[in-house]
Amino acid sequence: MIFFSNNSRQQQVSNVLEKYNLYYRNLSQKGKHKFVKRVLSFEKEMAVIGKGIQITDDMRLILYSYITQLTFGLKDYFLTGYDYINVYPDSFSLKNNDEFSDGVTYNNKIIGISWKKFSEGHLIASDGQNLFFYQLGMALVQTVKNGNAFDQHFASYLDVWFDVFNKENKGKSNVLNIVGNENEVDFVFAKLVELFFEKPLTFQEELPNTYAHFCLLLNQNPLQIDQDYEYKKEFFNTENLVYNLPDKVKNTYKYNSTHWSYYLPILTAIVAFVFRYHVMEFIVINWIQIFSIVFLISIITSVISYKKINEKAIYHNLFEYWIVHLFGFVPICFLLLVTAGLWINFNEHVTFHDIEKIDINEIQIRKRGLQIESFTFYFNDKFLNDYPITRTIDIANNEMFQNIQLPAQMKLTICKGIAGFDMIKNKEVITNEHTGY
Repeated sequence: MIFFSNNSRQQQVSNVLEKYNLYYRNLSQKGKHKFVKRVLSFEKEMAVIGKGIQITDDMRLILYSYITQLTFGLKDYFLTGYDYINVYPDSFSLKNNDEFSDGVTYNNKIIGISWKKFSEGHLIASDGQNLFFYQLGMALVQTVKNGNAFDQHFASYLDVWFDVFNKENKGKSNVLNIVGNENEVDFVFAKLVELFFEKPLTFQEELPNTYAHFCLLLNQNPLQIDQDYEYKKEFFNTENLVYNLPDKVKNTYKYNSTHWSYYLPILTAIVAFVFRYHVMEFIVINWIQIFSIVFLISIITSVISYKKINEKAIYHNLFEYWIVHLFGFVPICFLLLVTAGLWINFNEHVTFHDIEKIDINEIQIRKRGLQIESFTFYFNDKFLNDYPITRTIDIANNEMFQNIQLPAQMKLTICKGIAGFDMIKNKEVITNEHTGY
């Protein structure tokens, strides 16, 4: 027996589990610590409510241990969305229905069970029939279907595993008593959960491919009793498996209600705002050119990468992916690359341009007595005519600029940025006393 120092509640839980849960008894000391910790987490997250029956502490802990056993190999182990386990003394009627049942799993909130039926399944732990495992299997798949917080590994591999099952089970006799519509993944998964924990060897012998992939799906193997039920690919004779086990499960987002990339347009708006007021005055480019380049790149890259992205099921179709590309990935990357030219540049040279006229714009900011004005310059040679922002200088209380007398020149230090666009590193007005006019 394992002892939990300085924590009586953990010791109480361990004592109950040692008595009632064989799965727990076979764990190492490290495994038992992890198991007890998760049981206590469920105790805080899910309420066990008696419906005409008195619920004892042992009853609660036994029920929590079943959930912990099912999700022991998963990183995110909560049945998110399910808050109550309703326990009835015997068969009970469903809402708005005269039909009686021993167990029910609603789409969210509630799992209901008959304690009598549960007790029978708990005492006979090797017949492949267990009411609560079945209901928990239904609930685990339903959390994925609901798009709630769920284990990404489990959700990403659920459809792959189900495809393996359908291919292997096709045309076979009903040796495992799998009933119902084989296209319903939750019913099949729930039934196989019963077999997985109560008759794992029979499961493996009858459906070796399905069993191997089921172990990967739940990231545990009940036949690895002496190793904390750890899933290991090398445990399986891969030469006998028709459907190969992958070295790593590739994440897919089919069941996710949203993806972080959907928020990229908001980040794009922030980046574009900063770019406009802090970067664009130094770069020889305008918004029409920026949008044209982004539009073209987004089409090309979205078409090229869609097949690979589509495997992850993040987006519903190519158009949706292109929209996120157009207003998210591409503009952010492009603007950041152009901005990098402020620090990474080459081919620096100096040019001089005669000033034709100067527009003094309205005062933009008045703060603590600081007066800032914007000066837009026009050159005789029409240089930068299509880029007014690069011909603009914000001046704060500078008498020289406020009293510029034409003729004068603008001295520009120009270089090539890393993105290939011209950068204005420095702008300097040379008055007539320096030009010789």
